[in-house]
Amino acid sequence: MHGTDHGRRSDHGRIPMPAIRGVVAQTDMLAVVREVVELKKAGASFKGCCPFHAEKTPSFHVNPGLKLYHCYGCGAGGDVIRFVQETRGLNFIEAVEMLAERVGITLERVADRPEDSARRAEAKSARGRMLELDRAAQAWFRGRLQLPEGRKAHAYAESRGLTAATIERFGLGASGIGWTDLLDHLTRQGFSRDDIIAIGLAKIGDKGGTYDRFRDRLMFPIYTAAGDLVGFGGRDLTGDKEVAKYINSSEITLDGEEEHSRFKHFYKKGDCVFGLWQAREAIRRTKTAIVVEGNLDVITLAQAGFDNAVCAMGTALTDAQAKEIKRFADRVALVFDGDNAGRKAAMKAVPVVVAAGLEGSYVVLPQGEDPDSFVRKFGQDAFRTLLDKAPPLIDGFIDALVAESDHSLQANSVILQRAGPLLTAIQDGISRDMARNYLQSQLTKGAIEPHRATFDRYLQRLAPTTPKLEPQQLRPDPTFGEPEVGKLEQDLCAVLVWFPSLCAQAAQYGALDLLEHAGIRLALRDLCAVAREQEVDADTLSGWAQALPDGRARRLILRLLVEAPLCKPDQAQGWLVQVTWRLQERALKQEREQVTAQMKVRDVTPERLAELSTQLSDIMRRLQEFAKAGARQAVAAASGF
Repeated sequence: MHGTDHGRRSDHGRIPMPAIRGVVAQTDMLAVVREVVELKKAGASFKGCCPFHAEKTPSFHVNPGLKLYHCYGCGAGGDVIRFVQETRGLNFIEAVEMLAERVGITLERVADRPEDSARRAEAKSARGRMLELDRAAQAWFRGRLQLPEGRKAHAYAESRGLTAATIERFGLGASGIGWTDLLDHLTRQGFSRDDIIAIGLAKIGDKGGTYDRFRDRLMFPIYTAAGDLVGFGGRDLTGDKEVAKYINSSEITLDGEEEHSRFKHFYKKGDCVFGLWQAREAIRRTKTAIVVEGNLDVITLAQAGFDNAVCAMGTALTDAQAKEIKRFADRVALVFDGDNAGRKAAMKAVPVVVAAGLEGSYVVLPQGEDPDSFVRKFGQDAFRTLLDKAPPLIDGFIDALVAESDHSLQANSVILQRAGPLLTAIQDGISRDMARNYLQSQLTKGAIEPHRATFDRYLQRLAPTTPKLEPQQLRPDPTFGEPEVGKLEQDLCAVLVWFPSLCAQAAQYGALDLLEHAGIRLALRDLCAVAREQEVDADTLSGWAQALPDGRARRLILRLLVEAPLCKPDQAQGWLVQVTWRLQERALKQEREQVTAQMKVRDVTPERLAELSTQLSDIMRRLQEFAKAGARQAVAAASGF
């Protein structure tokens, strides 16, 4: 095997291998991973919480030099192409094409036969087709905003105080007025009518006709945190009271995906956080996300300088959305509209945010105001003052609850029931006790002692629940059914993968023949064969590691490659000698145990016993020599067996 082939089909969809290597070489892997994972420097690598399984302690490591990643928790690993595949649900070619576009490389394909083009079209993943379709629709919506047909949408955006720069940043657009404007455009572009309907850009009417879902609306593209365009929101411009003011793309489930795959749902409102793609860097910088209720609130706040504003898609913040925010933020400022609906939203959102492990503040706007109207009326300084003076999240929640009570037994009973979800969401025992005491003190002001004791007994029963992992957060043990890799095998791997120039010496010592794990033995023999024919550079090493057929060997070697080298270059040969010596000693001890066991067999003949005794004496002699000799002398003395 030469170079990087990632174990895929050799023609790579007719993209030449040098072109693929060029894409990988020019890709900043840290930038790609940071679109999904918050990374911190950790020695020679970077680490963060794994995007492939639920964890609170970071075990996901990235080596930017080799452009490899590995998770110690779930075993996921590979190069930047595989990372894009696994985080975005794309096939190999689609991932290469996305990275090529990112670094400005135009991929030149091997001359295609007509049947090759047809095969490539069929090979597109369902998710890849949907992403391409949404991008085409977005280009059309954006283009229309600049045309006479988009004048009404443009005027509405300007009436809300949005500047051209803000409209550009959030990709606002205009839908058509006719019944099939977008449908006709996309079918002319070669997209399947079935796919257009499946993705929710068109609908089938009662009489069987097909028409555009979005008509005469200001359009808002909806991105995942990784920047994939997965849906749209549309604000009605007709003023017709019979028409919904806001509509979103329909939720889409992809066929061919496993039931619990995180890519089963191409678009699901409860998983998406509007504005997170644009706000990621500001949230990383401030460690805080401002969570509001509407799309235009997010956009207006961003224009006013609050670049870390986001909102939940759907009517209420979900567990999945809170966890998405948590990947980039430590704190949130929950900002609610100053009306009854805003207060209800606060009651639902605070327990969800607390359960996700986020701290923050509780911000309530004046009656009749939302963030958009407040900032436009009173300015950004007034909004910043609101944020600065807001109470902590839990305190604000409890104060808002108690404010609704007249302190009667019946009213307080209702308040206790509504406080239950918050108290059970607090996982830290001290924080939970403090919140419970604060709630009790607020509810029992002036109450007689039996009254206070009743509340105390009820509150004590509110214990934290064990969080339930969602199906897509569960990842099966990737090493199930495969033999363990011993410490000596790991050490030899560590020396040779970081210093492949020592492969010939390892083969000369016979170190590979002494390995017990067949997958490791075959992998290192393959590495030695590559090293005999060419210099093993980072690209070759990465491709070799990912193509290994044995699961444990592949995961071990990827893990070693994202860690710091076992030793310094001038110490590598000494390490190889030491490991080889220990492997030889282990082999002798195992041989001793086998001979001893045979000598204890009940029906062993005197002749066989004498033969075994001679073998045992020879083994003991060699072990004594190993004990006396230094590592280098032991290797030289034992190089013949």
